[in-house]
Amino acid sequence: MAYLTINKVKMVGLAACVPPTIEENLSLPIFADKSEAEKVIASTGIERKRVVKPGTTASDLSFQAIQSLLDKMEWEANSIDALIYVCTSRDYIAPITSAILQDRLGFRNDCYCLDLPLGCSGWVYGMSNLSSILSHGQLKRGLLVCAETNSLNRSPKDKTVKPLFGDAATVTALEYDESFEKPIQFNFGVDGSGYKAVWTEFGGTRNPITLESIEEKEVEPGIIRKGTDMVVNGMDVFSFAIKVPPRSLLEFVEHFEIDTDKVDYLFLHQANKFIDDRIRKKLKMPEEKVPFCLQDYGNTNSASIPLAMVVCKAKELQNGSFDCLGCGFGVGLAWGNIHYTVDKLKAVIMTEYKY
Repeated sequence: MAYLTINKVKMVGLAACVPPTIEENLSLPIFADKSEAEKVIASTGIERKRVVKPGTTASDLSFQAIQSLLDKMEWEANSIDALIYVCTSRDYIAPITSAILQDRLGFRNDCYCLDLPLGCSGWVYGMSNLSSILSHGQLKRGLLVCAETNSLNRSPKDKTVKPLFGDAATVTALEYDESFEKPIQFNFGVDGSGYKAVWTEFGGTRNPITLESIEEKEVEPGIIRKGTDMVVNGMDVFSFAIKVPPRSLLEFVEHFEIDTDKVDYLFLHQANKFIDDRIRKKLKMPEEKVPFCLQDYGNTNSASIPLAMVVCKAKELQNGSFDCLGCGFGVGLAWGNIHYTVDKLKAVIMTEYKY
């Protein structure tokens, strides 16, 4: 197991941006009837989610989230030393989307820019990358952007996928702080043998786009998709999610000797209410310490953990000091855990995207 400890880096701000359009799962035409929709809502905990209009990208949501956070914290664009962008629905195959954002936002030409094409574990991996870069003290301020426009690359006619995923962008601001004594601790894991559990078969160099790959096909009743659409093999994901993340979290807290009774919040990837409840119970954490926002926003991939922080605990995180655990898991199959302290954030902002 890969363990990592980072010192002298502090979380100082959070922002999220979601599209204004709300899609109610109860009203989706892909279900045979209202009863079928209600069963899906009951099993996943997802009642609705936010979706973008065609032509709006994850970087558009990210741009607004970044601007709102910089304005609130009174950070100048030229003070940003690093920008890491975590997203699987990037603007172009090349160049990296963080370079596009660097230009749009007016960041310096020597700003460190990096894209990470990670899914549900992306915020934890991104936090480890950005905090590692800042921990040396040569770069002082960095932004971790986690964004996804799931609605643009999932089939609207696939009832195994359409009800689950929402669109969102989040920004986590980190700063080097010589006097900050609370470490950030991590561990990570990956099982590439499960790469087909959540995957898009066509569109890469292994399987380039063909005319056949962009034709809709009925896989089974209620599931129509193209080869370029995301596929979620539910049983494979479920089997992984109820076993690996809770086990890895338990090993994580044991390794770092973390007293879970003293942990204020456990922020889980917002995947599925049943799965997250199972993880919570394995750690013997009470419900009030494990915030959920997936009922209103769905699964937003790498954005889901910071989105839960913004939606559920904005006031608290700006006014107190909290000992937190986080766990991201999914596409890869990959997972990551984080132990960190939030100490009176300068800003926590939620905005709706303005077209």
